[in-house]
Amino acid sequence: MSKGKLYIIPVPISEDTFQHVLPDFNRSVVGELRFFVVEKLKTARQFLRKMDPFFPIDDSVFFEQDKHAAYNFHPDVIKLLNEGKNVGLMSESGYAGVADPGTRIVALAHENECEVIPLIGPSSVLLALAASGMNGQGFTFHGYLPKSGNERVQKIKDLVTQIQRTGFAQLFIETPYRNEVLFDDLVKSVPSEIKLTVAYDITGEHQKIQTKKIAGWKNKPFAFDKLPCVFVMGN
Repeated sequence: MSKGKLYIIPVPISEDTFQHVLPDFNRSVVGELRFFVVEKLKTARQFLRKMDPFFPIDDSVFFEQDKHAAYNFHPDVIKLLNEGKNVGLMSESGYAGVADPGTRIVALAHENECEVIPLIGPSSVLLALAASGMNGQGFTFHGYLPKSGNERVQKIKDLVTQIQRTGFAQLFIETPYRNEVLFDDLVKSVPSEIKLTVAYDITGEHQKIQTKKIAGWKNKPFAFDKLPCVFVMGN
């Protein structure tokens, strides 16, 4: 018996961009799936309903990636794959496994010699890097920087050291309501010649992607609202 396949399903980053960022092929693949590993059940169901108003949600099985439950559904998902059932993996938005949950399921699928198929769709990290003008051959993504002010400033200084030593672009994110605080720390702590990209509301209605040297950002700060943002630093 052939084993099932694990499909990584991208989800739009911004509202009302479904037709712009996902190919029709995704719809045909996802429409045949009945088992899903999801970050949150509610948003997963909303995504499937938007993809197909008649999608048989009540006939589908969802495994929610609740970190507080120690991801104890893993054996059930691998059992399904080993039995020949195809499974979809999705996060709340963007690409599961890239700055989002999902890597453990993907690793287990490989360990069990199940095929992993990434579908085409948006990843804010890669879109920000591509649009930044920074080093796309060498880069590091750090996720969220520390919440504590002093620790965050020290981490920023460490990233500057890495840029100066390696030339690699440094990417990171923040929760939307702390974007302005992080930006202020960057402007105050980073040398004037270092470049900073603010990739704001990627693919969304208010998308704005700008790269300037820190000296330029000091003269004209970015106007943030509470929308997602990716930051890129480099030479």
